[in-house]
Amino acid sequence: MQIEPLLGLIGLARRAGKLAVGEALTAELVAEGRARAIFLAEDVGEATRRKVMRHDARVPVFRLPCAKAELGRAVGFPDCAVCAMQDIGMAQAAAKKFADSSEENRLAAARVAQKKTRIDSRKGIKKDKKSRG
Repeated sequence: MQIEPLLGLIGLARRAGKLAVGEALTAELVAEGRARAIFLAEDVGEATRRKVMRHDARVPVFRLPCAKAELGRAVGFPDCAVCAMQDIGMAQAAAKKFADSSEENRLAAARVAQKKTRIDSRKGIKKDKKSRG
């Protein structure tokens, strides 16, 4: 699997201001209900992995086949163990690129797709209300 396109998309989200980098900012984004997908490096520590997996009930977690240093380079830091994307369109694009890497990631990609469908359906309702009133 090519990881460079996914890392490029994560870097793009960072430059667009749609990515929280680090454990604390990721937890904050999840608590606010704005996280759409969480990405976890493969060489993350056990304690960090456990903390991030607690969020899995609310936000899909993807296990990246890259080291913290590679993920860090993509987001402009020396190392990055975890990051969270808050844009559903970018999260879905990343999920599609990454779904074939493992069964766990395929299930997470399906959850992102369901979340995008739900969000898109709500957008249509809001637009209809604005045009009526």
